[in-house]
Amino acid sequence: MIQFSARGLAPFWEIICFVAETLYQKVWQVLNFHLTLQNVLTEGEKSMNELYKSKISQAVKYLNEFDIDSWIIFSSEGSDPAVQLLTGINTVGRTCFIFTKSGERYALCSVIDAQESEESGLFDEVITYRNDLPEKLNLILDAIKPKNIALNYSLNDNLCDGLTVGRYRWLSKILGEKYKSRFVSSEPFLKKIRSIKTPAEIEKIKKAVDITIEIYESVFKQLRAGLSEYEVGQIFIEEMKKRNVVSGVTKKLTMPIVMKERIAHRAPGPAKIEPGDYLIMDFSVDYEGYVSDIARTVYFLREGETRAPKLMENSFKAAYDAITKAKEAIKPGMKGYEIDKIARQHLLDCGMPEITHATGHQIGRLTHDGGTLLGPEWERYGTDVYGTIEENMVFTLEPTILRDDDYSILVEENIVVTKDGAEFLSKRQEEIILIG
Repeated sequence: MIQFSARGLAPFWEIICFVAETLYQKVWQVLNFHLTLQNVLTEGEKSMNELYKSKISQAVKYLNEFDIDSWIIFSSEGSDPAVQLLTGINTVGRTCFIFTKSGERYALCSVIDAQESEESGLFDEVITYRNDLPEKLNLILDAIKPKNIALNYSLNDNLCDGLTVGRYRWLSKILGEKYKSRFVSSEPFLKKIRSIKTPAEIEKIKKAVDITIEIYESVFKQLRAGLSEYEVGQIFIEEMKKRNVVSGVTKKLTMPIVMKERIAHRAPGPAKIEPGDYLIMDFSVDYEGYVSDIARTVYFLREGETRAPKLMENSFKAAYDAITKAKEAIKPGMKGYEIDKIARQHLLDCGMPEITHATGHQIGRLTHDGGTLLGPEWERYGTDVYGTIEENMVFTLEPTILRDDDYSILVEENIVVTKDGAEFLSKRQEEIILIG
């Protein structure tokens, strides 16, 4: 029989205690890290939740302004862009978000989708259904007694047209003539909800703009003749990875527009950049659901050159001054086409080709965020160019000069409309960027 003395065990217990204390410290460090991370995420979620509350309050304001008793956003699987604009909630099954001009907010969703709506704190009441969605929707409307019901359908704006034809017919069927006759389009007020940004939205757009400019400045330092369009696009990818952002266009880690030729909305190709080439880059990032949209033009110097060709310099100045004139003219109350006309005419007066598209568009959740358009009175732009410019709308300005066989210029800046004018959100491109 083996016997141990207390004295002989002491070193052994010291080792056990040391190991136990070390493990405890390591476990606590890991737990503390995860608790800290959870708190950070919670703060981020709180920030977005407050933003959604402000957008819903804005919606109630416009329901009153347009005398709309009730508004139903009927969606599933993210089918209606208005859901992300107002709630950020991802439902799988059929869901009705219902808002009234008296400020009532309801979520009618399947039992498996209810938790997110309940935890959001955005709704006065979350009502669940199993197989009785029609009955419960009718009961809610019977309690509200609306004289009109706004739905998301539109002939002019795709972002106000989130209700599919099939869903519209289904609502018409289950609500019957009693309520079908009260349907109206949400387009007039939904455009305003999307277009007129809250301070929190403008702050996020500004952050997206700042990141975009920062990435551009890093890319410029890495440009050189011999790279292909695709290789330049890959530089943007790496810079986005460093900052943990994605494309504002695709909402994924994808390349921006990079082109030395064949000017169009297209992906970068294999064409190699040579001395004497210009390069246009059109780039957007997404920051917490809000985007930038900024374009830059650079020139690759030939041996012995110290500046861009005269035609390119003149074209850049014309585009730069057109942006300046548009920015200085814009103010609340003006129509979109009036600003376009100022920039368009300036380029024509300078002997430049006419802009082939709108001078500017809105940005926000998307790079083309609907609403009032700074465009010409052309049939293809419909009624958007007659929209009224209002404070806190955010626009691009991009009076582009396109030539088939010579230097083209695309400089795109982002501005926010203020009470009596506008301010640049983006740091302007002041001159042609020279590489080489």
